[in-house]
Amino acid sequence: MTPARLREARRAMVEGEAGSVDLAACDPALIRSWARSQAAGLSPVGRASGTPHASALQLAQAREQQHELIAHARPAMEFVYEQTRDTDSIVLLSDAQGLLLDTLGDASFANRAERVALRAGANWHEQWRGTNAIGTALAEQRPVVIHGSEHYLERNGFLTCAAAPIIDPAGVLLGAIDISSDHRQFHRHTLGLVRSAARMIEHRLFETRHRDSLRLRIHKYREGIAGLTEGLLALSEDGWLIGANMAGLHLLGLARQDIAGLCIDAVFDTSVEALHERSQVGHGWPFELRLPDGSLLWVQVEAGRGGIDVTPEPAAPDTATALPDETERVVAECKGNLSEAARRLGISRTTLYRRLQR
Repeated sequence: MTPARLREARRAMVEGEAGSVDLAACDPALIRSWARSQAAGLSPVGRASGTPHASALQLAQAREQQHELIAHARPAMEFVYEQTRDTDSIVLLSDAQGLLLDTLGDASFANRAERVALRAGANWHEQWRGTNAIGTALAEQRPVVIHGSEHYLERNGFLTCAAAPIIDPAGVLLGAIDISSDHRQFHRHTLGLVRSAARMIEHRLFETRHRDSLRLRIHKYREGIAGLTEGLLALSEDGWLIGANMAGLHLLGLARQDIAGLCIDAVFDTSVEALHERSQVGHGWPFELRLPDGSLLWVQVEAGRGGIDVTPEPAAPDTATALPDETERVVAECKGNLSEAARRLGISRTTLYRRLQR
């Protein structure tokens, strides 16, 4: 759509005359964002009152609370800035509420950006700024581009912005990374750049939080292991999925809600004990594992610093150990599903595996 038609479509929607324009030609996500902006009581024209801006103390406190995110995001922001230097652009990092925590960019454009409060301490949640890349990426929880007149507030129409959400290994939305520039500098590759930056940050967060866990690096291609597009999975001692990046979930056809809700034997045709053995004797070489649908993925296993002890433990005089027939009966009733059998016996899957090996 041309800028004039976009403005007309937005006006018609706001004034209840949607039937007078072809809103079907607009991105459905854009229409949803305009509707949220309208519901927040924003007017496309004029200046909004009451828009929050953090004080120096409030910003310092927010930055302290988000120290981990900022620390891992800064190298990615500098990488992005090197790719966009001298293009009248600025790189921004926000928290999950839209508060801008950090900025980096060309001084000439930064001065223009500050005129619309595109600076640290400003809040770019849709509730306050209407449709914009940061706020809309957070609301939709997916990468977006908001170009020129697609912005809900007309005073932001000189911008073209691309943003991608940042998701932590537990599936929690942490914030967004954004590239904003003059609308005349629009380039389709900018969206790919911020998506790559978000992946870099998510990789760093995963490596930091799960250095002690059993980790799987997965990819469709052997050569993709340890690359930017690899999937990352972290497992608990008894084989439950406790962390993942978005690439890993996508490769497995899982959702963020599946983290902490699935055992590895429901994902791959293997067990946590077999994976741990691979981490000890497989020299870190990638190998193939089969998914429930029959397809194969390349997997590289890495033991955490603490590792997982699968050495048979000394026999203990507990009731369950003294009753091997009961253990075997439950396993038989569960048709070999060790996760279900362990749940019914009230023990971990690893403990059950050790008992069955005796």
